[in-house]
Amino acid sequence: MMIEILLEHPWFLVINKPTGILTQAVPGIESVQTLLVQQLQQRDPTGPVPFIGMPHRLDRVTSGVMVVARNQRALRRLSDQFAARTVRKQYQATIPTIPERSGRWIDWIRKIPNEAKAEIVSADTEGAKEAILAFQVVADSEMTLGANLQKVSTVEIELETGRMHQIRLQFAHHGFPILGDSLYGSPFRWQDAVPGERESPIALHAFSIEFRNPQNAEHVKAVARPPLP
Repeated sequence: MMIEILLEHPWFLVINKPTGILTQAVPGIESVQTLLVQQLQQRDPTGPVPFIGMPHRLDRVTSGVMVVARNQRALRRLSDQFAARTVRKQYQATIPTIPERSGRWIDWIRKIPNEAKAEIVSADTEGAKEAILAFQVVADSEMTLGANLQKVSTVEIELETGRMHQIRLQFAHHGFPILGDSLYGSPFRWQDAVPGERESPIALHAFSIEFRNPQNAEHVKAVARPPLP
């Protein structure tokens, strides 16, 4: 598998992550990180092993734009931007038709112990973290899902925080699970699973990211085209 590189700079890469692959993984398991190392090594087989650092992640079942550090200083500076919430991340999702044209949701999320899943809890729950996103509907349409024609909405989402499964969990909690997201209650399949993978892709794509160049602090914006359903 080749990773699409959208923007290449000596200090960083911007890529379009495909679905069905982890951002990072333990040695021996394929990931975005290991694939990028291999791709860059193929260009210069006799050179040193390329440095690839991941200042943020996307879920295995999610596709889209990511920034990747190419040296330790870039990794630290990019990680600081994410921690300070100065990176602007926008997503696109397909959900059951939602009546509100726009909204801003504030919830509290807690990772469920010993499970790869999170839940909405009250603010005073131990381990709860504030989760904020804003959305707007950009299109309404109909799709054949299962045996029936279903009305769906395409929404653009901007994250104000970055929590585990935040978009997936918040939309499910408010009654509009992302298509294909069986983990959080969607009864519909979005795409067929990647061979050998346990999870099918979901209708969630990170389409835009804006950040400061870690070398010179210049503004950078990149956009990644979504995969076809």
